[in-house]
Amino acid sequence: MAAPAEAPSTAKPAPPQPPLNASVREVRDVREAVLSPDGTLVAAPIADSTADGGKTHIWLLSADGKAARQATFTGAEADPGERGPAWSKDGRGLFFLAKRGKADRLYRLPMAGGEAEALTLARPATGALKSGWNLKVEDAADVAPSAYDISPDNKWIALVAADGETAAREAEVKKKDDAVRVGHDDRKTVRLYLADAATGQAREIDLPDNVRQARWSPGSDELLVITAPQDEDLGPAARLWRVRAADGQATLIAAAPNTVREALWTAAGAVWLAQCEEDAPPGCAELYAYDFAAGAARGLTKGLKGTLSENLVVEKGGKTLVTPIEAGVRQRLARIDLATGALSWIDVPLPVVASIQTNPNETAWAMIASGPLQPRAVFVAGRLGDLGTRLAGPAMVPAGWPMTPSETVHWKNGKLDVEGLIYLPKGVSAAAKVPLVVIVHGGPTGLFQDRYSNQVNLLVAQGWAVLETNPRGSQGYGAAFEAANKNDLGGGDYADIMTGVDAALAKYPVDPQRMGLIGYSYGGEMAAFVEGRTNRFKALVSGAPVIDQFSEYGTEDGSFYDRWYFGKPWERFADAWRQSALAKVGQAKTPLLLIQGEDDPTDPLGQSKEMYRAMRQAGAPVVLVTYPRETHATLGRGFAAESTREPWHGDDVRRRMIAFLADAFAGRPPAADTP
Repeated sequence: MAAPAEAPSTAKPAPPQPPLNASVREVRDVREAVLSPDGTLVAAPIADSTADGGKTHIWLLSADGKAARQATFTGAEADPGERGPAWSKDGRGLFFLAKRGKADRLYRLPMAGGEAEALTLARPATGALKSGWNLKVEDAADVAPSAYDISPDNKWIALVAADGETAAREAEVKKKDDAVRVGHDDRKTVRLYLADAATGQAREIDLPDNVRQARWSPGSDELLVITAPQDEDLGPAARLWRVRAADGQATLIAAAPNTVREALWTAAGAVWLAQCEEDAPPGCAELYAYDFAAGAARGLTKGLKGTLSENLVVEKGGKTLVTPIEAGVRQRLARIDLATGALSWIDVPLPVVASIQTNPNETAWAMIASGPLQPRAVFVAGRLGDLGTRLAGPAMVPAGWPMTPSETVHWKNGKLDVEGLIYLPKGVSAAAKVPLVVIVHGGPTGLFQDRYSNQVNLLVAQGWAVLETNPRGSQGYGAAFEAANKNDLGGGDYADIMTGVDAALAKYPVDPQRMGLIGYSYGGEMAAFVEGRTNRFKALVSGAPVIDQFSEYGTEDGSFYDRWYFGKPWERFADAWRQSALAKVGQAKTPLLLIQGEDDPTDPLGQSKEMYRAMRQAGAPVVLVTYPRETHATLGRGFAAESTREPWHGDDVRRRMIAFLADAFAGRPPAADTP
C-alpha cells in the first residue's frame, strides 16, 4: 500500500543570509562599569545577545581579570532585565533597578548570599505613603524609581520616582472610559523620596515640578536636586535646588541656568553641565563651577574643541574633575581644575574611553574602552593613564569575528576641515576596486568614533569599503562646528559628505560606479536628501528619516530641538520646505529602501509613508518595510547590528539592506515598488 503523500509545506522559506549577519544575533553589549568600594569587583550591566532575548543583567567582574559571574536574573519574558547598579558604601550590598511585574523597583542583593529584596514605594488613594523592604501593599499605586543615589554615610537612599497609575484610572481603562486630555491626563508626576537604607521607610521631599536628579553632599546632610516640568516643548525650564535632608527645606540656586543638568558637589560648592554660551544646538554643553560663598557661577570649558559627557567624576578633595571628552574621532579622558578650568589630557592606549568610574578612596579606576581592533570591554587600572587589566566576562562579539583596521581621512570643503574614518576589506588592491558604502550618523549632532563597530565589520565582510563621515553639525569638534548647519540641513553637511566621498575616491581603491549611502535617524534623513540631488549612488537606505519638516514638527515628541535649526515652520515656510527631503522628490531616481519602526515617537511612521507615496507617484524605485513594536531607539540598535529584544527584526533589516545594496552594485535593479 502506498504511503500517503506529504502535504505541501506552508512554511516560509528561510531567506539567504549574507556573510556574518546570522551571527549578529550573538553579539552582546556593555555600557557601564561600577567599581566596588574595595576595588576588587566591578558591577557591569551586560546585554544578552538577541538570540538569548536581549535582556540586560548585572555581572560581577573580578578586578584582577580572572573571573566573572552573572549576579542578577530575570524570570518573566516581559521583564526587560536589570540596570543601574550601585554598591552600598560598605560593599556588602549591590543595588539595582528592575521591572519585575507592574512597576520598576529598587532591589538590594546581599553579597554574603541570598535573594535580592525589593524596596516597595506605594501611594494609596488616601493616606500616607507606604514603604519598606519586601513590603506587600494592596490597593495602592506603585511608585516607580528611575534613578537613585546612596548617601556617603550609607544610611539614606534618595530616589527619583514617578507616580504609578491609580486604581481609579485603571478602572477607567478597563471599562474603556479612557479618553486622554493631552497635557493633563498624560502627565506623570516624578517626586523625590528619601528612604532609610535599613528599614526602607521613606518620606517625600516636596519640590515644584518633576524631579530629574538628586545627588548627596559629602556630609550626607544635603542634596543637589534638578527639577523641570514634564513638557519643555516651549523651551528649557530646569531649576537647581540645594535641599536640606533633615527637613526638606529647598533653596533655589538662581545662578543655575534653565538648561542645567548633571550637577555634582565640589569643595567650594557645585559643578554642573548646562547649554553652551555660544549659539549651538540644544544639548551642546559647557561645564560651570558654582561657589556657594560667592553665589556666582563661572564657565570652565568655553571654546573647548570637543564635547563633554555626563560622566563626571569629582576627585577626592573636590577640586578637580575627570571626564571623557569626545575629541574628533577619539574620546579622551581629561582632568579639569574646578578653580581655573585648566584642562589636561590623560591618554590611554585605546582611542575611545566611553566610561570612567572609581571608588571613594580612588584605589582603582574602571573604564569601558574600545578601538577598531578591540570590541568594547571593561578595564581596571591602578592609576589614570594606564589601560590596566581587561576583565574577564562574556564576549561582546562571537569568536572569529573580523577586526577591520580604520584609517582617519581628512578633507576640506571650502575653508572647513572635515574628517571621517574609512575601512577596507582585507587584501584589497588598486587593481580590483571594491564598492563603497557611505554611512551617515544620526543627530545631526551625532559622531563616528574610532571604536569597534559591529555594523562596519558586517559591511566589510560583504567585500565592501565603508566610509563614516563627521560633517558640519557633528559633535566632538566644538560649538561652532556643531552649529555650522543651522538653517542649512541637507546643505553644507551634504556637501561635506560628498567632498569626503571625492577624497576617498582619490586615495583608496574604491569603485565610483558602485557606491551606496545608508543612515538612520538624521542619517536616514540625509539618505532621503540625496534623492533628487545626485545620481552618483546606486542605492540608498533610509532608516527612520525626517522627510517633511512641517508634519514632523507637529507630530514628533518635542519640537524644541528642531526649532533651533529652522524656527517654527509656519513662520519660516521657505526655510522649512528647503530643508525637507520631500522638496526634491520629483527628481528622485536612485532606488531607496525605507525602514521604519511603527511605534517611533521621535521620527514617526508617517514620515516614511510620505516618502514612499511620493517616490511611487514620481515613478522612482522605492521599498518601505515597517516593524511592529519598534521605537526609534530599538530599531536603531538592530540597524547598527547591536543586541535587541526583538528576535528577528534586526536580522531582517540588515538582510534586506545588504541585499538591496548588493543588487545595485551588481547592476541588478533592487526589488522595488514602482507604479
